[in-house]
Amino acid sequence: INFEGDKYLWDDFAYATRDGLIGALRFVDDAATARDRGVAGERFAELAFDFRLQAATAPEAEARSHRPRALQAG
Repeated sequence: INFEGDKYLWDDFAYATRDGLIGALRFVDDAATARDRGVAGERFAELAFDFRLQAATAPEAEARSHRPRALQAG
């Protein structure tokens, strides 16, 4: 998921993005709404997204890859 207006939107290290993965941030200045959502402060940003993940074609396709991840301890 990428944010609309990001200067690196089309230069992403993983071959840029797709239109369907670009969302617009909406800033909300409402202390009561922030409090109701458990957000500290009076201002927050939200991003609405509506997408579906494709089901795996077979159980073995659901296995996690063994490649290292950025925050994974070596």
